[in-house]
Amino acid sequence: MLGMIGIVLAIAALVVLAWNRWNAVVCALIATLIVGVFNGFGIWGTFVDYWLPAAGNWVSTFILMFLSAALYAKVLGDCGAANRIAYWIVDKAGKKFIYPVLILICMLLTYGGINALVIVFVFWPLAVPIARQLDKPRYLFLTIMYMGLLGGANMAMPGSPQTGNVAAAQILGTTGTAEPVLGIVATVLWFAFDVWFIYFLDRWATKKGHRFEEGVGITMPGRPEDQCPSMARSLIPLIVLLVLFVVFGNGLGPIAKMSATVAVTSANVIATLVCLAINFKFFANPDEGLSVGAAMKKSVFDGVMAGLNPAVTMFSMVAFAAVLSATPAFGYLVDLAMNSIDNPYFQAVIATQLLGVIVGSAGATSTAVCNTFGAEWLAHPGVNADALTRIVSIGAAGLSTVPYSGGLFVNLEVTGCKMKHIWPQQFIACAVPAVVLAIVLAALACAGIVF
Repeated sequence: MLGMIGIVLAIAALVVLAWNRWNAVVCALIATLIVGVFNGFGIWGTFVDYWLPAAGNWVSTFILMFLSAALYAKVLGDCGAANRIAYWIVDKAGKKFIYPVLILICMLLTYGGINALVIVFVFWPLAVPIARQLDKPRYLFLTIMYMGLLGGANMAMPGSPQTGNVAAAQILGTTGTAEPVLGIVATVLWFAFDVWFIYFLDRWATKKGHRFEEGVGITMPGRPEDQCPSMARSLIPLIVLLVLFVVFGNGLGPIAKMSATVAVTSANVIATLVCLAINFKFFANPDEGLSVGAAMKKSVFDGVMAGLNPAVTMFSMVAFAAVLSATPAFGYLVDLAMNSIDNPYFQAVIATQLLGVIVGSAGATSTAVCNTFGAEWLAHPGVNADALTRIVSIGAAGLSTVPYSGGLFVNLEVTGCKMKHIWPQQFIACAVPAVVLAIVLAALACAGIVF
């Protein structure tokens, strides 16, 4: 009981402090200390035995991916390529349909396999110029990113390469395209709800007088259209990034298949070099008295440094989640889910929500739930593994959408948005549809409707 109280106090402290714009790392350290003390880990034991090993593991795996992604985003923005693409998107989509078009673009990036941890560095350089043109608040576009990232393309759409779908399929012995028809229907319904919600949110923001804000997050300077590279020069780095990620991530001919992090890092670096090579003359910055060479060097240096704060934020929050998972309370939630109901489909819905609250990541929730409950579910007479796969994949995006998620803090750092302007919207756009759709699919599975 004392340990559970500590978890509640730690989460409350973290959310309140983050809501008031405290540094994310300080928030994570304070929350970690509260959890450790209340669960009997000791002050130094909490950090030495749990927090530091988890942080070190994350750094050794993801730090280069983060730095290279931030570098790519900064270079694409500084040369004007992102601005050119943004002008083109607004011109073709029109202001009336720009929101659903952007959701679809982010869904395509997600379904195309861009790592969920770094998708903000690909999407945000395109979003900021559009937000600037339309004079709309940044948080609308971060909400749009979450709609594409944590919406149907990630969790519901059959064949998604993201962890939530892949882990469920691998552990439960099915395929990533399990329950394809209902998965597609769920994706369409999720998209329709999010389109309605983003226009509702736009009207609310207009009534509140919220407008675009300069000077926060990673700097993405504005630029007139006639001073940007051509559309071909602007698109080439983005196309190179996407193509190389697919090639490196899957292997092609003499190119061996790489791990996801190595594939993303390699694609980021090469795409950045291509952007620098073909758009070098657009880096000149007479207003700051910088030559082409000096401006390119500044862009590269600033890009790498821009990735450090998000990376530190991320490993701090991941380490906090690791401490939470090591507490006896985590085992209590597992037992609670296991004994909740004698139905594997609805048990999957409950388990993804209970464990998601602790884990704080859709992909990690899917993995933890399937590893913990999968064998028992599959041993249940007449259970349909395809239905379980889709229920877990969708349900994992529910209550894992917590305000202390590492990904959320990274995205706040990169975009300059405030938690009070993004987490409630993120929860409505992602968690609510995920829980509702998971319940509906569980009910259909009980009725034998699986296709």
